[in-house]
Amino acid sequence: MIEPETVTYIAGVARSGTSWLGQVFNSAPSVRFRFQPLFAYEFKGRVNEDSSSQEFKRLTDDMFVQETPFLVQKDKLESGLYPKFVKESKCPHLVFKENRYQNVIEPFMRKCPNVKLVGLVRNPNAVLNSWMQNEKEFPPGSEPLTEWRYGLCKNNGPEDFFGYYKWKEVANLYLDLWEKWPDRVVVVQYEQLVEDSVKITKDLFKFCGIPYSSQTEKFLRQSSRRIPSNDSYYSVFKSKNVITKWKSLLDPYIVGEIENDLRGTRLERFLKFP
Repeated sequence: MIEPETVTYIAGVARSGTSWLGQVFNSAPSVRFRFQPLFAYEFKGRVNEDSSSQEFKRLTDDMFVQETPFLVQKDKLESGLYPKFVKESKCPHLVFKENRYQNVIEPFMRKCPNVKLVGLVRNPNAVLNSWMQNEKEFPPGSEPLTEWRYGLCKNNGPEDFFGYYKWKEVANLYLDLWEKWPDRVVVVQYEQLVEDSVKITKDLFKFCGIPYSSQTEKFLRQSSRRIPSNDSYYSVFKSKNVITKWKSLLDPYIVGEIENDLRGTRLERFLKFP
């Protein structure tokens, strides 16, 4: 069995920018990137909170060697939503990203000490706004003022993490894990990554043991300037207006409730940018 030299887990709730960060890592010639393997047909149900270290390791080993259409997002590559990168022949570094199944992160990390976690946290107002603006993810007829707290219109099980309270749960989880394993976990604020993508990416690659290359540098420059003609919700090419776009769209009542709830807590930092 061919095994990866390093394993990096990119995590964030839906609409946090994990697709973009995933492609940033994918731009490294030495990386094999996998898209939401825990949701893929090949691996769905393979692990849960009670899985053993051997089961978690077999999962990463298997995703490292498999290149099915969903895992590599073949449709988005062919449509141009995702860029095509030049790769080395061996690609020893495995990187995968997940929005769902946040419930397995802690046991995954605890039982696989070789795995590193990058927790991406975006302003909850921006997350909620992006979710509600997405016709494919916010069910038709759903009311923002009814759904913003709990996301009941979308959450169908323990693997789903939509709504403000789920954002809080996940953000606290990442900070707890960062405090517990500072040598293996890092929490990144999405807005800071957008604003200073080159520096933060270099720091992340160093943290994860992945070489930084000119291909990544080029992608970072392009992704911050280019807006695709179809302006897809799933595009990894976004301008910097993604940081503040929510301010003109999200209901002020929701904004006020979130600000009041987070004031004086450790999560308040994610409302402050710059």
